[in-house]
Amino acid sequence: MTARGTDNLRGYLRETTLPQMTNDALAPKMPPAGHKSHQNHLKVRPQAWRRLESIYSFDEVSIDDIVVSWVDSHIPDESLGVEDEDAETGERLTIPCPPVFKIPFHNERRPTDIMRLSPWLDNLPLMTVQRAIHVVYPETRPWAFVLSDENDEDRKLFQYFMWTLPLSEEETTQERLVEVGRRSVVVAFQPPWILSEQDIKEFAECRSFPPFRVPGNAFPTPLESKERLWAKIWDTCVSRNTPWFVLTSYNQWVFGVFSAGWTAAFVTGVYQFDGYSPTIVEWLSFWIASAMRLKGWRSIPKVCDEPPHDPLETTCTVYDVMGHHYSDSASALFSL
Repeated sequence: MTARGTDNLRGYLRETTLPQMTNDALAPKMPPAGHKSHQNHLKVRPQAWRRLESIYSFDEVSIDDIVVSWVDSHIPDESLGVEDEDAETGERLTIPCPPVFKIPFHNERRPTDIMRLSPWLDNLPLMTVQRAIHVVYPETRPWAFVLSDENDEDRKLFQYFMWTLPLSEEETTQERLVEVGRRSVVVAFQPPWILSEQDIKEFAECRSFPPFRVPGNAFPTPLESKERLWAKIWDTCVSRNTPWFVLTSYNQWVFGVFSAGWTAAFVTGVYQFDGYSPTIVEWLSFWIASAMRLKGWRSIPKVCDEPPHDPLETTCTVYDVMGHHYSDSASALFSL
């Protein structure tokens, strides 16, 4: 006997993995396993105003257990009494999970470029998580994943969705943008032939960002590929007032958050599209709940002695979303 995903949403999120994505025959060739693509030619350059210095890993913490525990505590395993699809909005649980859950699969076109990659994210993990968050937390229903339409010079290499609250023209004040930004999440993506598994691994393992100019040098410090990607993520998040971010090629996923003063970041290791405990949809649900400070959200540590930053000084604003001072002790990184 099959069931709706909403009959046991916890079980559905726990057992649902993303379907495998096959690149189109016309797509650029993937690099060999264990190799970088050497195609991530982002046009970001060293800038004196870019404040990022240090990057800390969540690897020391049992963060997987934290995500699973949050799902156990806050995602129901009893029927919610609603359909998988919202008849009014059309949003629905979209990822098949046989044989228990009866959810049909709509096969997306094989990607040839970043535009063809976008529907694989939008219509599968993002749509599913949006529906799950909305049925568990009805107050979030005005929020949604929105694809950025910026005419960015790197748009053929790098694009992003935002979990955000769309605002009318009348609502778009500086204060309101800041308020929404601090609770939003940037979901940045690149095609897997650009962001290979080795590329995203090096991104997640990067532990420092170079200064604009090393003392005694006449010219700015050149950025390596992983550092250009960190710069692009930092610039994107700062411009949207949004410390919380995700980076993915669809095949691999990394989750991160910037500190209150934008001088540091905290980042997970690399998660595979078909991994369990937690699954990608569990991870995304947890990260949105944390950014929005929903019931059961987890706080992230502060970085001690960070320079203060006024969130209303410029459009590049920040908020103190971190809950505790940073400690080398892994047990101090998270608190209820």
